[in-house]
Amino acid sequence: MDTKKTVMTGIKVAVLFILFIWIVIVFMDYLRVRSDKNPMFCLSKVENKYDDGTTTICTGIGYKTIHYNRDCLTASEFGPFIIKERSCDSSN
Repeated sequence: MDTKKTVMTGIKVAVLFILFIWIVIVFMDYLRVRSDKNPMFCLSKVENKYDDGTTTICTGIGYKTIHYNRDCLTASEFGPFIIKERSCDSSN
C-alpha cells in the first residue's frame, strides 16, 4: 500500500513538472511574439505568400502564432492552435 502512494506521488510530481515546463514554453513564446521576435518553440512553420506580402504561421504545443507582413496588415497574433489566419478583404 505504501508503494502505491509513492507511485501516485511520483506521477503527480511528473505531471506538475511537465505542466510547469509547458507554461514556461508558452510564456516565453508569447513574450517573444509581443516584442516582434520569432517564437523559439515552433513545431511546424508555414509561410503563405500573397500578392501583397506574406504570413508566417508557427504552431507550438497547444498554441499558434501568426505574423502578418502584408500591405493590409502588419502585426503578430498569439492564440490557441485553432485560430485562423485573417484575410484582407477589400470590402472593409
